[in-house]
Amino acid sequence: MLLFSIISLIISVSCLFMGNFIYYRNPHNQLNQVLALFSLFIGYLAFTDFGGTYVTTPEQAYWWIKAAFPWMFTASFFIHLALLSTEKFNILSRKITYIIIYLPSAILAIINLTTPSITQGVQMGYWGWTYIPADSVAYSLTLLWTLSLAFISAILVLNYYLKSLGIKRQQAKYIFLGVYLPLISGVLTEFILPFMSLPAPSILNLLMALGIGFIAYGIWKFKLPQLTSSMISDRILSTMSNFLFLLDEERKIIHVNFKAIELSGYRESELLGQPLDFVFPHINRSDSYSKSLENLETFLNSKQREIPVLASTSIIKTAKHDVLGLVLVGSDISQLKEAEKERDRYREHLEELVEERTKELEKTNRKLKKEIIAHEKAEEELKDSLDEKEILVKEIHHRVKNNLMIISSLLNLQSHYITDEKSLNIFKESQNRAKSMALIHERLYRTDSMRRIDFDDYIHTLATDLFHIYRLGPGINLTLDLESVKLDVNSAIPLGLIVNELVTNSLKYAFPDGKGELSIKFRSLNRGDEFELVISDNGVGFPQDLDFRKVDSLGLQLVCNLTNQLNGTIDLDNTHGTMFTIRFKESKYAK
Repeated sequence: MLLFSIISLIISVSCLFMGNFIYYRNPHNQLNQVLALFSLFIGYLAFTDFGGTYVTTPEQAYWWIKAAFPWMFTASFFIHLALLSTEKFNILSRKITYIIIYLPSAILAIINLTTPSITQGVQMGYWGWTYIPADSVAYSLTLLWTLSLAFISAILVLNYYLKSLGIKRQQAKYIFLGVYLPLISGVLTEFILPFMSLPAPSILNLLMALGIGFIAYGIWKFKLPQLTSSMISDRILSTMSNFLFLLDEERKIIHVNFKAIELSGYRESELLGQPLDFVFPHINRSDSYSKSLENLETFLNSKQREIPVLASTSIIKTAKHDVLGLVLVGSDISQLKEAEKERDRYREHLEELVEERTKELEKTNRKLKKEIIAHEKAEEELKDSLDEKEILVKEIHHRVKNNLMIISSLLNLQSHYITDEKSLNIFKESQNRAKSMALIHERLYRTDSMRRIDFDDYIHTLATDLFHIYRLGPGINLTLDLESVKLDVNSAIPLGLIVNELVTNSLKYAFPDGKGELSIKFRSLNRGDEFELVISDNGVGFPQDLDFRKVDSLGLQLVCNLTNQLNGTIDLDNTHGTMFTIRFKESKYAK
């Protein structure tokens, strides 16, 4: 008795383990889900067997026997598994199938739990307690129901196994063993041996556990269930967005998918067996079976109306070219047709608008041509006027430059008659100032803009000329750090005079010993909005106690006034020589 208790407990634990293994191997597969649930169910029945063999009193044994009241669900699980493993998905797609499979078992289980009509009592055997079946109609119906489902399952699995090839046959082998092993043992131990009055312990749970073990081994070793072509085709056909009709050699509908049912408005039973022209009255049946049709625009005759569709047909033939049937697939193009009608209406309306607009445009075009001719004439006149003004401005700059150079020359001639050194310097400085302004007008005369000059080039030329004028010798060096910047004439003229004055002052007073360096830096600040001019030397330096803004020197007064004219600032650093820093912003109107 202890041995049977241990065996029952091992079966229960094994089934719980296999159920979890099967489910988590592929939790999204329906066969795995049902098989895992069946394994847990057998584990529960084996545990009730364990309880029944372990107790000592009839009352306790009867309680455990009653705990196994839903054992007839075994047959329901068998037929469900058989339908799944043999790919009878069309049967399982109907809700009535589940009612037929499970409802009788549920009714018999309730009868078994609440009445003694199936399980009358218990008796002791050498293996432990076992149930005494009732001599009743309910028990007979239970046996008949269980055997019927078991044999139907066996026939389905056997037929599937015999017809399968390749991978499908390998799958079917493990399903076959998993079904037939408990079926044969159940018939032997539950019916044949009791009928021959040979008492024997029920090993049905053990053999069902072994059957589940075979299937679990197939799942582990051969990845059962594998995806098969029939599973794929059935799922694709049932869920495809296009409608599908399958006709036999007699041109009658033998299969339709869900989209065909939905589009036609008929039930599947109303479509099956009907001729092709029942739903496609405009397709010639003879032509459709003589050649394949592609992208045929026709109409599907639904319950409510004719639906425009785009259909294609493919003839199914044997290896000997005998016609087996016809596949017709297609799609609803109602929305496309409505869109085409709307497009045609819109096109007609658009053509009217285009015609009307064309007339308006032609009228406007004639006006525009006249305006363009007048505009071109005015533009030509304006261009001539601008050319004249450009020539005039250049001529003005040229004449101003010439006049300043004449003034410089006159000052130079006059200086030859002056013997006083101080007066001579005044003439010389005036001459340099005239030259610095003349140089700006010369640059403006040569440039295309006639308003802005390259100030870096101007400073270079001016500083070089001043060095030549004063001829201080080779001991004095000129250093230039000039950024390429264009300045407006309104800023260039005063800034040129400032450069002239400060460079002249350095050359005259900073290097009494004839040695030193003069540096000029010019750059833009703040993205070109502000400019900085730095003129420095390492000479004797500006007197510390002297304010350069209040000296009597005309040159420095001129520098301060011109800086104010630029709305700029001027700073002096005489720590190491003399360094003037001038910052200013170019006026907006100058740009």
